[in-house]
Amino acid sequence: MKIEDMKVGILGTGFGGTHAKIYSKIIGADSITVFGRNKDELKKIENELHVHVTTNIDDILSDKDINLVDVCLPITLHKKYVLDALKNGKDVFCETPITLNLEDAIDIKEAAKKYGKKVFVDLFIKFEPAYEYIYSTIQNNSLGKLKSLNLRRKTPPIWGSLELTTITTNLMIHEFDFVTWLLGSPNNIMADGINSKEGQSNVSAILGYDDTIVEVQSSSMLPDYYPFTTAYEALFENGTIEYFEKCYKNREECYLHLFTNKGEEELDLSKKNCFEEAIKHVLNCCERNIPTKLSIDDAIASLKIALQIKNIILNQ
Repeated sequence: MKIEDMKVGILGTGFGGTHAKIYSKIIGADSITVFGRNKDELKKIENELHVHVTTNIDDILSDKDINLVDVCLPITLHKKYVLDALKNGKDVFCETPITLNLEDAIDIKEAAKKYGKKVFVDLFIKFEPAYEYIYSTIQNNSLGKLKSLNLRRKTPPIWGSLELTTITTNLMIHEFDFVTWLLGSPNNIMADGINSKEGQSNVSAILGYDDTIVEVQSSSMLPDYYPFTTAYEALFENGTIEYFEKCYKNREECYLHLFTNKGEEELDLSKKNCFEEAIKHVLNCCERNIPTKLSIDDAIASLKIALQIKNIILNQ
């Protein structure tokens, strides 16, 4: 099926509203239906984007003309509605993490196989230009082997509770999505963490590979006025790449530098939107029936790490 002929149903008005904007640019507003329980949010989306809206989720699940269901509901609802969409003959694009336990994720994988449909998971970090740069550097071996990688993600308490019981699956999962894409599953894991105020914590994990060590640090303990921050330092045999992005309420700061024995180079960061690129990729995979970078298998691999680290820090 051609992309322009596809029809999409979106479940949820949070991230769902953001996704609706992207789909409307690609396939047109008339091809999109958004489900939500908050009538005010639905009305806002309808007025802004001119898409179809509904408070009845069956309007999407039972609509034979809808080819793809985009699940942007709370994580605890992912399994139920992904399975319902698959049973109704829809391909599915689901927010990450796909679920909060491996059993539910495996059930989704098996259901996709049973019903002959595709499940894509929003591992959007694979489309972030700064992270794509490390991936391509490893693929073309331009700096030799990656020896050490330090990844950081820090946030003020703006994303709900991110204490030790939730931070690995709800925040650190993006770094695990990236690391498993780069290096696969680690040979061993060490981790430590501490809770602070209610809903806030700090975790540091070390993932060991045959010839590479990866450290992932994440914190939800930052003050309200601290910028949401992502960063990394990648040490290769023949160079180092440093990156950070700080998102303030009214501005952003980005930095991507390459250091070699020949000097320092500031690298241009593409302005492409990783969320838009992920959705384009999903639509392209549906149209051409080609393999995806956003597979349920990849999501399960990173979820395993998140749950293993959670288990380590909660049982110390």
